[in-house]
Amino acid sequence: MMEINELKTKVKKALTKFYNQDFFLIQSKLCERCLVHRIAIYLEEQGFQGYFVDCEYNKAHLNRTTTTKRVSNPKGNYIDIVITRRDGNYRNDLVCFEIKKSYNYQGRKKDRQNLKILTGGIRFGYDYGFYILLGETIKKTKIEIYQSGEKTQDFNLGNEDRTQTMYKPEPA
Repeated sequence: MMEINELKTKVKKALTKFYNQDFFLIQSKLCERCLVHRIAIYLEEQGFQGYFVDCEYNKAHLNRTTTTKRVSNPKGNYIDIVITRRDGNYRNDLVCFEIKKSYNYQGRKKDRQNLKILTGGIRFGYDYGFYILLGETIKKTKIEIYQSGEKTQDFNLGNEDRTQTMYKPEPA
């Protein structure tokens, strides 16, 4: 399992590159799928050795079977970005992302609930979940982190010094 600080660094670098290279996409108010795709490319560049970065992932792997990923919708869910080993073992799923534009209020509650379920360890085994609200600038971008079915951190990329931790991990 990757440590959260290493993962946060990779996510911040990917988002920084996204804002530096693709700010036009935000300004032009392109659809979220377009933005998510570019972010996934920059995440992949961060080097997740042994993992794959996939967009709009809609399959679940449990007990050596592959089925439609049903998190909160009985017809199936599409997770914006997942980083997984693709080995059929749901315990090897590293992180999932739900991403929204800051002015899109539709589906926020559902996305947050999905991250709680995906990181809860019962039907899905993602170590971490990231809920990212893309702001008009990188400084206005907000991130929530989920672990073990709960929101554990939230912060604004423009205020690194004000990172808020919602829990205190037990000493190792």
